[in-house]
Amino acid sequence: MLKNRQEGILNLHGLWQAACLLILFLVTREVFEMSGYRIRLDYLSLYLASIVIGSIASVRILKRYAEHFLELGWTRTFQLSFQQLIRVMLLQLAVVFALKDVEISRAFLGTYFIVSFLALFTMNKILPKHLCRLSFKTQVIPTIIVGSTKSLKSLDNWITNKTNYGIELVGYVSEDNCPPKKEQPIPCLGTIDSLEETLNEHRISQVVVIDRALSSEAAKKAMSISQKAGCRVRIYNNWQADFQQRIMVEHEGDYTFLTYEDEPLENPINRMVKRGFDIAVSLPIVAFVLPPLTLFVWAFQRKQSPGPIFYAQPHTGMTKRTFHIIKYRTMHVSDENQKNVAKQATKGDSRIYAFGAILRKTSLDELPQFINVLLGEMSVSGPRPHLIDHDREFSEKLQVYYTRHFVKPGITGLAQSLGFRGEINEPEHLKERIAYDIKYINTWSFMLDLKIMLRTAKAVVFPPKSAY
Repeated sequence: MLKNRQEGILNLHGLWQAACLLILFLVTREVFEMSGYRIRLDYLSLYLASIVIGSIASVRILKRYAEHFLELGWTRTFQLSFQQLIRVMLLQLAVVFALKDVEISRAFLGTYFIVSFLALFTMNKILPKHLCRLSFKTQVIPTIIVGSTKSLKSLDNWITNKTNYGIELVGYVSEDNCPPKKEQPIPCLGTIDSLEETLNEHRISQVVVIDRALSSEAAKKAMSISQKAGCRVRIYNNWQADFQQRIMVEHEGDYTFLTYEDEPLENPINRMVKRGFDIAVSLPIVAFVLPPLTLFVWAFQRKQSPGPIFYAQPHTGMTKRTFHIIKYRTMHVSDENQKNVAKQATKGDSRIYAFGAILRKTSLDELPQFINVLLGEMSVSGPRPHLIDHDREFSEKLQVYYTRHFVKPGITGLAQSLGFRGEINEPEHLKERIAYDIKYINTWSFMLDLKIMLRTAKAVVFPPKSAY
């Protein structure tokens, strides 16, 4: 029910924005003509259609911000508005180029885009709460929570965020006797034994049962009484507090499972798309880029650090299978270095020769890994592979560590594209990187891979301080 209310507000917001952008387009045209400019729009209907299509595409962006849509800060509101404008702007320009409309004024389009951004920003900041008030003014849902005083704290944020959607929290009902008033965050309305009277007295429409705060018998009793009284029943089970991960629900026929991962790459179509992308990127690089680059690297290596041009190192891949990752060698060849193979590279590391440092900083030492990609051992993007010794070490520090092996390791990853590179000194650094790896596994899309590649390309040109 709440999900539908939230989705409805998002769609309604999108409709208002589409209408506003259409009106702004026509008004801007009139203003320019009144100022003496002649704006020729021989294809007016197509321009208006592009605005509508762009606005519809923008609704998908709104859904990414759904959880905190009513409480967006200035920065996130700016980001959302800019992303929406880009879609409308690209479609408008596509119409211009497709129709070869040389008569349309650039000043007109530029002014329209600026005014549209200001309008989108203002609406994203102000409109949602007003839409909620108008939509749910007469559809308030009196709600009580069934659980312990302690368990109420786990729903604090939920209660705060949902009041705008017409949820009126009346109080809570406890399995045991009510505690003293000063210990109550919200009014205690009685116990489960008197739940039926409480529901009728306060005309309750919705009951939220905190399942884990009650005994099995008490939870069943509360749900039974609530359903008989004609109340909506929602069951809250905070598994995430114990497992420190987001829990997802999977329905398979008559069976319901709780799981940690969504894993879009378990879909064969998605795997085919990703593999096709890997081959399309890696094949030209292996065929045309690596041969001349290898000669170039070899020329510097033979002067500064004679030895093998490549360095093959065992790493753990998908499903914990071992494979040898291929890189350009960036360290001097010595028995001491062979013994310290598991030691992470540090800033100013004496094991790294001069040109090797440049290769590492620009990530060019990673390019031979496209051979691994072509062989199917790696992917262009995915969690970065670690040494086997590091896998064992990190898995002891973080229990979810091996989740990252559900997919192929990547030459670059979501964490690396966001600047997480270099040695891992602190447990918090490891936790952040693994969190991004898991996010990649759960939210993979072809567009996400493209974003990672673009961010990585930027990082190659402008390396972060952690690159060494």
